[in-house]
Amino acid sequence: MAGNELSELPIGDLLSSVAQGIAEGQRALDLTSVQTLIALANTPVNVIPEITEVITAATSSVPISGGSVVVTGARVTASAADPVTMSALEAGITPTFYQFTEATIQLKVSMQVRQEDTTGTDGSRQTGFRAYGSHVNFRTQNTYSYAVDASSVVTATIKPIPAPLRTVPATITINTMGKNPTVTINP
Repeated sequence: MAGNELSELPIGDLLSSVAQGIAEGQRALDLTSVQTLIALANTPVNVIPEITEVITAATSSVPISGGSVVVTGARVTASAADPVTMSALEAGITPTFYQFTEATIQLKVSMQVRQEDTTGTDGSRQTGFRAYGSHVNFRTQNTYSYAVDASSVVTATIKPIPAPLRTVPATITINTMGKNPTVTINP
């Protein structure tokens, strides 16, 4: 979306506009993470839920010059359970949520303070001061011999944060394998 170049803008409006842009960026990050969460919940994957390892005693004969030596040890035999189809979310794949943890706004502008007179609806008059900022471009610099670094810098730090607890479903496990069934709830 293209717009017109502004010659000046109240400083409060300028800072508000940058802050609003950061807030819109945070909202987009949050919505993307929630959309990823929904996609993971709807993506089937095959998972091997269990691998069984059986350790048994084993002996072996090691040949040496003039005979052999019996060595004791262990043998591990592994077997996997049949794959189970579940959603990627159920398999433990969760989206990453990000958050703007810091934002630094550095603006180098030409500042002007102006007196403003306002008239209220009751006819009363008030006088106040308002700061205005304007960019310094090559025309301003050449016309008025005004020297300033006219660059603007916006630095934002985005860091991953844990998924909100309400977006990760609780897992309720009911184990009926023993004498007494056990229930485990993991948030």
